[in-house]
Amino acid sequence: MEQPILRLGLLGFPDSVSSNLQMWAAQNQPGWPQWRVGDPHQADAWMISGASVDVQGRDGIVVQHPYGGTERLTLHRSEVDRPLAFGYPLPEGFVSAEYFEAEDEKSVRQRLQRFEAWLRPLRSQFTLGALLVDRLQEFKNGVVHLVLEGRLLAVIDLTNWRAGLHIPARPVDLEMGQWISPPGVDNDIPPSFIKLSLNRLMWIYAARTQRDVLPPRYREQTIYLRRVPRLPARWFDDMHMRLMRELAVRPGPCTDLVSRIGGATADIEHHLAALYYVGGLTTDPDTARRAEPSTRRELVALQFNPVGAVQEVPLSSEFGDLNAPSTALREMPHSPLRVLPSTPKPAAFQ
Repeated sequence: MEQPILRLGLLGFPDSVSSNLQMWAAQNQPGWPQWRVGDPHQADAWMISGASVDVQGRDGIVVQHPYGGTERLTLHRSEVDRPLAFGYPLPEGFVSAEYFEAEDEKSVRQRLQRFEAWLRPLRSQFTLGALLVDRLQEFKNGVVHLVLEGRLLAVIDLTNWRAGLHIPARPVDLEMGQWISPPGVDNDIPPSFIKLSLNRLMWIYAARTQRDVLPPRYREQTIYLRRVPRLPARWFDDMHMRLMRELAVRPGPCTDLVSRIGGATADIEHHLAALYYVGGLTTDPDTARRAEPSTRRELVALQFNPVGAVQEVPLSSEFGDLNAPSTALREMPHSPLRVLPSTPKPAAFQ
């Protein structure tokens, strides 16, 4: 079964420790997600050096990041929306049950596995998105129920482009489930299910898969920006933003975008696929021309007011023992990490 790429943020570690953490996290464990270290603001989970943490009031912490620099990030634990853990030792007076030994590979691996358990709702959404990508031509409209041994796992409403997911459902349950679409099937989503747009599911899959899922015509024909995808603004990384800006200025084929933007062709195709599966791109010039005025307004709003440009916030429900902090369950319009002004280094460190 295909596994997603999960993103890990490392905060406050010295280079030698950070290098080991990156190496250990990147090790491929068969049957488990693949971790990649990157931008902490985009991360699904955080590892934070306890030695770089200062306590700020009852709820806040300040992290010296990068290690040895003057930059600092602040975080209020009440705003945390993803799993995190602190590398031992913890600062005096700071209490957290989530800690690990940053220089012990076994301890790091155990912590990553705990993150993976916390992020199971996200992994289930990835699996459901993968199934949708493979079955879109089979079920083009109407309502589909995903059922395993008589238990309803998901409701996919292709007419209204929404879905409901039974949160305790594991990725393997969804993979083994049967797709049922009898006439008159009920499109109501049970109250205990998390309600999601199909845009969200498709993005989670296309942005995290290691497969090449860009349709062939998007390599051969002129690509147009159709709209800014209706997703939380902070889901877009720099490459997504640059592709949308370039296409708004001048549509073109994939080869043209590669030459204009630079970088690896495979990386640009991967980002184009994510934009495609949430309706952001088209190869039809008439469709693009009709949408152009609203698309330009959306892009300007996204560039100059990214918080206000958030267009979708998933509905919540009760999750029982899975009520863990996770970007899979609730979204904020910005990263909980805030950058504090730099402070001069003490003379002894200059």
